[in-house]
Amino acid sequence: ESAINSFFDRNFGSRGFNGSFLVAKDGEILAEGYRGFRDPVQKTSVLGEHDAFHLASVSKTFTGMAILKLWEDGKLGLDDDLSLYFDKFPYPGTTIKMLLNHRSGLPNYTNYLDVYKWDRKKFVTNLDVLASLYKMRPSLQFPTGKRFSYCNTNYALLALIVEKVSGISYHDYMQQTFFTPLQMNDTYVFQQ
Repeated sequence: ESAINSFFDRNFGSRGFNGSFLVAKDGEILAEGYRGFRDPVQKTSVLGEHDAFHLASVSKTFTGMAILKLWEDGKLGLDDDLSLYFDKFPYPGTTIKMLLNHRSGLPNYTNYLDVYKWDRKKFVTNLDVLASLYKMRPSLQFPTGKRFSYCNTNYALLALIVEKVSGISYHDYMQQTFFTPLQMNDTYVFQQ
């Protein structure tokens, strides 16, 4: 406990740490704790073991897992062109594998939506991202498949492919395929 407290003091100092931690060795939990609040600004409701954290890009790992599960089940091919899933997709030659590997060349919606005056008060859905590619047709960052560039647009499209191929919502697919069978009882897909 003193090593943990020392770590937090050294790395977070007076600003404090807001989150949870777990220290394990050889499959045995040595220490587990929760510090801070559900709302760190208001400082109400102390964090506990069942509180969820918005993990943003960590979810890309789960989306990739979903795509690979559908591939394993023979429901899609990694070299499939996106036009198989999105009629007349405006960026020909883009494949599922390129999305997974951040090699699509597609522009990152977190950058181009501002240029096209997206209403910042409106929550951006995956369907909004797809529609914006058709409507706005932002330029590719580089020729499709030619290099790597981390891109959120890729994973928004992959989540839509999961829905299209599975016939159910991304949330339901993740819950039925991974979270429930693996007893991930405190893992959720954020829904607006």
